[in-house]
Amino acid sequence: MQKQNQKQKSEKLPELMELFPLMEKLGKYLQNDGSLNGIKIGWHCHLTQLTLMTAEALARGGAKLFLSEVNPATTDDDAVEAIRALGAKVFLGEESPDQVLAESPQFLTDTGFVIIERYLSSPEGKRPKSIVAASEITTSGIEKLRRIESLPLPVVNINGGLLKARIENYHGVGDGVVDLLRRLTGRSISGLNAIVIGYGAVGSGVAFHLRKEGGIVNVVDNDPVRRLIAHFDGYSVDDLNTSLKKADIMVTATGKRHVIAEPQWQAARDGAIFLNVGHWPEELDLPSLKKLSTSIVDLELKTRRFHLKDGEQGEKRLYVVADGNPANIVLLTGSVEPTLIHLATEALCLSYLAKCGASLSPGEHPIPYEVEQNSSLLALEALRA
Repeated sequence: MQKQNQKQKSEKLPELMELFPLMEKLGKYLQNDGSLNGIKIGWHCHLTQLTLMTAEALARGGAKLFLSEVNPATTDDDAVEAIRALGAKVFLGEESPDQVLAESPQFLTDTGFVIIERYLSSPEGKRPKSIVAASEITTSGIEKLRRIESLPLPVVNINGGLLKARIENYHGVGDGVVDLLRRLTGRSISGLNAIVIGYGAVGSGVAFHLRKEGGIVNVVDNDPVRRLIAHFDGYSVDDLNTSLKKADIMVTATGKRHVIAEPQWQAARDGAIFLNVGHWPEELDLPSLKKLSTSIVDLELKTRRFHLKDGEQGEKRLYVVADGNPANIVLLTGSVEPTLIHLATEALCLSYLAKCGASLSPGEHPIPYEVEQNSSLLALEALRA
């Protein structure tokens, strides 16, 4: 079902290229700029049709690409085949980051601080000497980066930029959740009770878009600062177990393990829908749910219905989308414009690193505002705004 859904979505992409020709403009920019010509790039990413479009732009700029797989659940086989047809190497499986590193790339761009961590965990004498600098696009990846006391190479924090936070994370993911729920339920979100767990850039965007569509939203976050912000943004901030008793929809966006575990499965009401938009699928503790279930039924849109015994009702049904994997990416829901803008920014950051990476000091660096300005100018031209 996953591959079928992705293929159906990908058939719309050629039309999108005409309506929002951002990647065409990016390819021309990189070709004229010349900074990536002959540069070897190691890219740890979700292998989707949108990645293919970005790879085409990078290849047009002369980059030599080596890609590794973030998550098999988000990998589109057709996209992988097309990326390889560009002359790029695409590696799959858990060892794929190591296979990319073996190709001696000069720059790395990471999703979840996986390929950079593999590089750092290699014995110093065996680390690829070719690597000059890197970038990271996720909140969870930046958190891992900041736990390293002495980072031996410069890493640009794309996630901390305005475009990633305000466009892709906030509007892109939030719009994707609304689109997914409409397709899944076949009804309006208006009047449904929703819980958003995690009030960072992603969670706050999900909460905004759910409320925009008429949902009744409660925010749960362990951080009192974020809870206070959510309160002043107009959301209730009841604790999770209290909220679960009346919630129709649960969306996790924390990057933490087992945010929803056995106590939450037991507290949830009949018919509740659970989905994750954080980076790691373990936000939903599915092994504990399977233990509680008397039967499991596969449905459309990569969704499963779990049947649980319930003391009062006899039985209740809980729905889980995409096995806890980031549902918006697995199903490519919502407008693709925010994700394309993010990917263009990631590509332009590589261009910046090719020009300036050798002069950067080791450690974390903010994404230069000039990179976001260039990405915004290309996007505005594509939007004809």
